[in-house]
Parts: sequence; C-alpha cells; structure tokens
Amino acid sequence: MTTSMTSPVTIEVRILELLASKLCHDLVSPVGAIRNGLELIEEMREDAEADPVTGAALGQGFLGEAVALIDHSSNQADRRLRVFRLAYGAAGREQRGFADARDAAAGWIDGGRSALDWPERTPDPALGDRRGVAKLLLNMVVLAEEALPYGGRIAVAGEGDATAGRVTVTATGRPGGLSAELAAALVGAPTATLTPRSVHAYVTGRFAEDAGLRLAATPSGADRLIFSADW
Repeated sequence: MTTSMTSPVTIEVRILELLASKLCHDLVSPVGAIRNGLELIEEMREDAEADPVTGAALGQGFLGEAVALIDHSSNQADRRLRVFRLAYGAAGREQRGFADARDAAAGWIDGGRSALDWPERTPDPALGDRRGVAKLLLNMVVLAEEALPYGGRIAVAGEGDATAGRVTVTATGRPGGLSAELAAALVGAPTATLTPRSVHAYVTGRFAEDAGLRLAATPSGADRLIFSADW
C-alpha cells in the first residue's frame, strides 16, 4: 500500500482532537504513577509523625519503592515526550541527520516487547538532509512497533542521498502486520472513521505527502512488514 500524493495537505480540527486524545492516553499512565509515588511518600510522612518509631521503620522500605516508581515513570514520560516532540512537532520537520530521531526511537522501544536495530550513522547522514525524512523515519518506527503486539525486531536501513533515496523500517515477528484500521488510516481513510488508535498512522501518511515522500507498507511473508519512504 502506498500513500497518494496530494497538495496542499490539510488537517481537520477532528484530527487535532484525536491526536490530543492519543497524547493524553499515552502520557496518563506514567504521570499517574508519578502522582501515586508522591502520595505514598506523603502517607509515609504522616505515619512517621503519628508514630515516629513504627512509622520510620515501615517508611524505609516503602520510601525506596516510591522513589523507584517515580524514577521509572518520570523516565517513561520523558521518553514519550521526546518522541512526540520530533514525530508531531515542528522540531522534527527541521531535523538534519538521524541522531536525535535514533535516540528518541531507542527510548520509545526500550523496555517493550521489541528490539530496535538502528546502528549509528544508519542511514547515511546525507539522507537526513532531505526535509522531513528524519521525522518520517521516527514515525515509521512507531508504526512498526504497533505492528508487533507480541514483540519482535525493528530494523532501520537506507540508501541513496538527499536527491534520490529510500529509508526502510522492517518489522519482523508474529503477527508482523498492520491492522486493517491502521492500513486504511495510513493511505488517507475518511476522517470520520479515525480513532485515537489510528490517528498516528493517518498523520504519518500526511507528513509523507507534505514532504513529497512516497510512503508504503508492504508485507513480506507471514511475519515481516516493510515500511519504506522513497524520493
């Protein structure tokens, strides 16, 4: 499947609303966990004030647990925000080279079911001089991770230069495919059919069109899906 090329690219208010819903959904869990950790620390403080001996003894164990929860959740929120900034924001459009996108993708995948294979200086940094390529590549990695609900391997590659080239993201694992909902959104499904789950695929397709890139998602066997962007 390949996105159609349209100009100019427009985004309806409904798409912005769905995107905001997705961002809130993805951030509510780590932010909520941070709040829970802070509440636990507050409870320990109150217990210690009520019974300094017993409260202090119990608090030592719970304090380490609360700090670990806050640390893990704040890191998770930070990693997601780094991806959202580059994948959706204006900062991603102006990226040159792939270092920032690679670091953001590594943080997004870290701790999940899948492994990211994105070596340094891959693709050749010269490909990153093409406007929108780094931004689109990061969005493709997020799509690849969504295509592997049971985990797998996500590999990034590329060839060519800023004038004519291709970048690919290969998702390998079972089932290793894009759902019908996301596949339709990628090529420009009617906005009335979109959901917070499918809006990422939709805007990824529109980012490709806006940058003049030909985006495709092509199955390769039963357990492999290749995302590619050509120019």
